[in-house]
Amino acid sequence: MMPVIYVVFTFLLSNAIADDNTKFPDGFSFGAATSAYQIEGAWNEDGKGEGNWDRVAHTIPNFIYHNDSGDVTCDSYHQWEEDIRILKELKVTHYRFSISWPRLLPLGLNLEVNQAGVDYYKNLIKALKAANIEPYVTLFHWDLPQFLEELGGWPNPEIVSWYSEYAKLCFELFGDDVKHWMTFNEPKQTCTNGYGTGVYAPSTKSPGIGEYMCIHNVLRAHAAAYHIYDKEFRFKQNGKVGIVIDSAWWEPYNATTDSDASERLLQFTTKQTTKMEWVMTQMLK
Repeated sequence: MMPVIYVVFTFLLSNAIADDNTKFPDGFSFGAATSAYQIEGAWNEDGKGEGNWDRVAHTIPNFIYHNDSGDVTCDSYHQWEEDIRILKELKVTHYRFSISWPRLLPLGLNLEVNQAGVDYYKNLIKALKAANIEPYVTLFHWDLPQFLEELGGWPNPEIVSWYSEYAKLCFELFGDDVKHWMTFNEPKQTCTNGYGTGVYAPSTKSPGIGEYMCIHNVLRAHAAAYHIYDKEFRFKQNGKVGIVIDSAWWEPYNATTDSDASERLLQFTTKQTTKMEWVMTQMLK
């Protein structure tokens, strides 16, 4: 994310300088973003189920640098009021956070809803609104319930229906106060690193197979959630649904000898997720 943020900031700054304007325009949105596994902690408290990152962090030595885990992290599950105080102090007006699927649904299925998880997110959203901070909510930021992982995870086509039920539940529970939804954060990372190289949870090494099955089902799940919101919730909640895409750009070191390698990297790391018309067109018809 840092190169993208840097490019955007540089672009905005250069435009401001070119216009001889050292002030941000009226209505400029200052935001901050987090993800549940990286800040919440409380990995097994108040009915939360095990997630795929919990499993790999606890069973694979040094899977995360220095043998770290998300067991405590920033302890935002207990310190969220202090987090909001800091956001206010920074004059942040928009805050993007993710819902932990296993905190809301311990097994990933709607058979069991964890009320403590519901209360946590409702209290967080209510407090953000009271502080005049607009919540932007990500439904999936890499932490899949371990029970679903053991059923095949994202390469399993059945996950589209599991995710659809989860998304619909979130719209029902929080949609009156949330007007900006992100279905997925950086699906390329989940699929390429989770089911290709195996350097992210669930640490499945299936290059050229698992990662493509994953991205196919992620895009189907995104489309399903979008249409659920569009048909059942948009008319009464008046919100928006999108997806967060990360990307990278590659240039050949030597235009003669490295152009093919550069293009292969672009095709795999950039164009497969940002220009996947052959999948997106079919989904959104």
